[in-house]
Amino acid sequence: MFDDPERNYSSTFVWAECFGIEKGGRCATIRKNIVREFRRAIATIKRVPSVDVLEAEVVRWRIRDVIVEAVDEAGRDAMATIRLLEQVKTCYEQECGRRLARLENPLVLSLHHRQTAYTGLYHGLDAIGDPDDIEVVLDAHDLALSVSGLVFWTGDGTHIMQNRDLVLTMTEVGDVRYLGDVSR
Repeated sequence: MFDDPERNYSSTFVWAECFGIEKGGRCATIRKNIVREFRRAIATIKRVPSVDVLEAEVVRWRIRDVIVEAVDEAGRDAMATIRLLEQVKTCYEQECGRRLARLENPLVLSLHHRQTAYTGLYHGLDAIGDPDDIEVVLDAHDLALSVSGLVFWTGDGTHIMQNRDLVLTMTEVGDVRYLGDVSR
């Protein structure tokens, strides 16, 4: 999304939800949980040097596929798997840092701060069902008042995309599109 030639925006509300006010937010929580899984995987192999034990333990983990691929690439060797998982964990942490730094660049992403409550519009959007998502739609509406034809991209299929027609009818947003529909 950020490689297109159009200017990209986010709201301060969305930014705080994703990255926190100072530190934290949803992205930091996910990052911390993924790093914890890497550490647990490495500790498991060190405790019981068997990739079979590791594969059985990671069945429901978020990084399961990464671990399976690392085990295969390491030839099912426990020590080689540990080294590979340590490298992948380090690369993951570095990439997270690079991506955040890129998003913090105002030439890549401009943050919009809404000043107006839009109380009447808020109540008209009640069908969305999630107060945070209504706030995000209001942010998009506010920005659309100054950015003609604004396309609102969302990863929320449950609340926002299911109410796409309502959003388009009640706001100045030019279009609402789902991030899941973007091909790489």
